[in-house]
Amino acid sequence: MSSWDKRSPAQQSKDQQAALKAQLVDAVGPFSPFWRGRFKAVGTTAAKAAADLTSIAPVGERDVCPDGDPNGAASLVLQAGESGWALHADGPRLRRAMASRIARPDSYQAVVEADTRPTSFVFAGLGLRYPIASTRADLDVVARAGARLWQVLGLSRDDVLVAAMAPEASATYQGLNLAALGAGSPAMFPGDDPDEVAAALRLVPATVLALHTDTAEETLDDLDEAGAPMNSVTTVLLVGAPSDAERAAVREALDRAGISPRLLAVHVPEGHRLLWGECAEGTGLHTYPDLEIVQLVDPETGETNDGEGPDEVVVTQLCLRGSALLRWRTGDLADSLLTSTCTCGRTVPRLTGVRRHALVPLLALRSGHRGVDLRGLAAALDGRADLADWRIVVGPSPRDDHDEVVVHVVPSAGEDSADLAVAVARDVRAAAGLLPTQVVVDEPGQLPDGDRISRRVHQRV
Repeated sequence: MSSWDKRSPAQQSKDQQAALKAQLVDAVGPFSPFWRGRFKAVGTTAAKAAADLTSIAPVGERDVCPDGDPNGAASLVLQAGESGWALHADGPRLRRAMASRIARPDSYQAVVEADTRPTSFVFAGLGLRYPIASTRADLDVVARAGARLWQVLGLSRDDVLVAAMAPEASATYQGLNLAALGAGSPAMFPGDDPDEVAAALRLVPATVLALHTDTAEETLDDLDEAGAPMNSVTTVLLVGAPSDAERAAVREALDRAGISPRLLAVHVPEGHRLLWGECAEGTGLHTYPDLEIVQLVDPETGETNDGEGPDEVVVTQLCLRGSALLRWRTGDLADSLLTSTCTCGRTVPRLTGVRRHALVPLLALRSGHRGVDLRGLAAALDGRADLADWRIVVGPSPRDDHDEVVVHVVPSAGEDSADLAVAVARDVRAAAGLLPTQVVVDEPGQLPDGDRISRRVHQRV
């Protein structure tokens, strides 16, 4: 059989369908409180959902925690005991566990718990902060995906990683740790203090330097000022999908430091646990089709990609048994999902033009800094009979340094403008937990433009 990254589209589809059926029928359906209730509410079953995944509407953090209470995320965690595991475990694994139990009576419980008991947690969330659980077996999957990531990045066990990242309970930090472990690469995580990172670079001949995209330029300048030896660095990893402007700024900082390493992106979508990477600049983030299903949907409606991108990245996890994410809305936007063979020869799907957290931007509102879920704002407006058209514009206020969320609406014929403005403000607050800065009633053809986030949501220029 061909390797994980060289399989034909037909092989990928066959493998995905088998893994999806096992995930939904043998794990998610019987053991996830959230998805068991969701399937019942929409009148379907795990088996039917496995046959047509697009029949299940994408969900996100607000669907699981509608009141903003992160305790709701516990309903995503698969809850299976020994008897339940025996009913749904795959045949070979069950037979091995039973055979081992004969020789070592306590081994059966250990096997079950490796698949079912959460042992590790990371935090995720854009509009709210919630925990994601992993079992012992899940961590093995993350490490295996990390070893693959090293292959995509063109790294080997001879490479030495220094990560300028603060220790945190995040999928990014955990994923990079396990990637180095899975690939057999030496790795140091000295934190994000430039002096500590510089000290680490003096101790080891680092070939790979990992930097948070948000602070990469500043960190490189600080390391250069501290006299950190970086001549051995041949690859810089930007952790968090960088924009073209961010790449250019980091490249200039590298030039100032007098080094010219490869500059590659790695990224894990919010809620997911597997790090994606690119083999070269601009080739796209390579995914793992046997471990996940990646799709694009209309960010305003959640419906299947209409070809009018940018679209929201939606992830369905396969082979993971802690928190079960099915058709999960990540809040990331992407221009396209490529299925053609990459220049590196890999046949796996690749995401291009990824904009991290674009649908839940952190805004400096007058009430304070907060992540504003633009999907919730759009959901309060899309499909309303009293609206002929609408736009949402977010961005800096023309009056001060704060950000604003302004909703522009065009009433349907016969609708009272004042009543409509009040109703829209009320419904937006109920859907997104945010009262808009202003509701503006416009005439047809007078709706504002801006940098397009989605079809009818814009960034103020």
